[in-house]
Amino acid sequence: MIGAADMVTDNTLLSKDWVLETSIKEELVSTYQVNIKNLMLEMSIGVHPHEKKQKQRVIINLEMSLEYPHSGFSDAIYRKVACYETLITEIKSMIGEGHIILVETFAEKIADLSLLDKRVLEATVSVEKIDVFADCDSVGATIKKTRRKKIKNTQNQ
Repeated sequence: MIGAADMVTDNTLLSKDWVLETSIKEELVSTYQVNIKNLMLEMSIGVHPHEKKQKQRVIINLEMSLEYPHSGFSDAIYRKVACYETLITEIKSMIGEGHIILVETFAEKIADLSLLDKRVLEATVSVEKIDVFADCDSVGATIKKTRRKKIKNTQNQ
């Protein structure tokens, strides 16, 4: 695999007057995705009185972007990867805690749960109610949360 440091610019295709004025100044980070797709669960969710009386089917999709481990996955150490089994168990536990009013609230709680793992750089969660309207597949919301690195303020130091 060729890294960015191994690449050489081929100036033979460039005009003699052209000067390369940019350079890569940020560190490149490899990432990988962990996904939970179409997790279908029954839960008490919604703002209407009838939604509080009867559980509804929802579909949950979760995409997490994680920084690729420096030593890769070749030694197959389980601790290096995000555990989707644990996440599914925690999501089911949240459902068991009682009625949730908004799909947005539920999606945000799942995103926050995902970001408890410090290796997760970004989490995108969609929660969709699938039995609300006969003339569409589903209704719902998507929440995306991204971890940002803190920038030190050097002026006040």
